[in-house]
Amino acid sequence: MTTIPFIRPAISSDENAILVLLEELENRVFDAAIFTQIFQTYLADSLTFLKVAVAEDERICGFISCKGQPLLHHEGLVFEIQELIVTASHQGRGVGRQLIDALKPELSRLGAKSLEVTSNKRRKEAHAFYQSVGFLNSHEKFTIYF
Repeated sequence: MTTIPFIRPAISSDENAILVLLEELENRVFDAAIFTQIFQTYLADSLTFLKVAVAEDERICGFISCKGQPLLHHEGLVFEIQELIVTASHQGRGVGRQLIDALKPELSRLGAKSLEVTSNKRRKEAHAFYQSVGFLNSHEKFTIYF
């Protein structure tokens, strides 16, 4: 039986493993220099939380990033999951739920008003997952690409 992964804050040396996971999620190769720049910005931001799930073989099998900002219309801090990925070999084992649950005490401590997530319309399995962990499908998202 596989043990439950250990959840911990991401650190600088996790960058390559996280890059590999996000390339799996997006099914494309990222520009490593741009990725490094953004990753380091995330690590330095006190309102950005990065967590990794570490499997029993000490490999990172999951990642979540969550950014917060004060919003006028919520009169407080609102956090949004920016990325959440569990490698295919560890999906269906509760790792995604663990990653989300690991965020909740920190967000609560900061007085967060809500935690939000946006998911591409084609990711039906992700939608079912988010609803299973307590998210409500309450908004539509509109995008302009540049």
